[in-house]
Amino acid sequence: MSDKYIIGIDPDSKAHGVASYDCGELLSLKSMTLLQLQEKLLALKKLPGFDEVEIHMENVCANNAVFRGGHSVKVQQSLARRLGMCQQSQVEIERLAESMGVPVVHHKISKKWKDAASGKVEFKRLTGWDGLSNEDTRSAAYFGFLGCK
Repeated sequence: MSDKYIIGIDPDSKAHGVASYDCGELLSLKSMTLLQLQEKLLALKKLPGFDEVEIHMENVCANNAVFRGGHSVKVQQSLARRLGMCQQSQVEIERLAESMGVPVVHHKISKKWKDAASGKVEFKRLTGWDGLSNEDTRSAAYFGFLGCK
C-alpha cells in the first residue's frame, strides 16, 4: 500500500457504493454491505501504512428535508423512510470506521457523475475508469476523488 489510500462511499440502505483509490489512482468500484466493508478494512489494517487510510463519504445525515411538493402522503412517507435508512447506514459506517481508527471526511450531497450519460463520460475522462459502474459506485468514486485532491 502506498502513502494515501482513500475509500469513497455513497451510503445506502442495501449496499453502499464503494470506490478505492491508492495514491489518486482509482483501483476498484463495488457495491458492498456493511459487513463486506468491514472485511475490506480488516484486510487493509493488516497492511503496512494502514494509518494512511481515509474514508470520504456523502453526508446524507446533513439532509433533513421534508418531502412535500405535490407528493401524496404515502410517497412523502416512503421518501422520508428511505432517507432515514440511508442516514442510519451512514451512522453505522462512521461507527465501524471509528472502531478501526479510520478517519471519516464528510462531503456535501452531490449528483456529480450520477447521470448515466453525461456523468459517466466525465467520470471516465477524469478517472480513466473504463469498467462497470452504476450511479452509486460513480457517486462513491466522486467522494473518493475529492479525497485525493
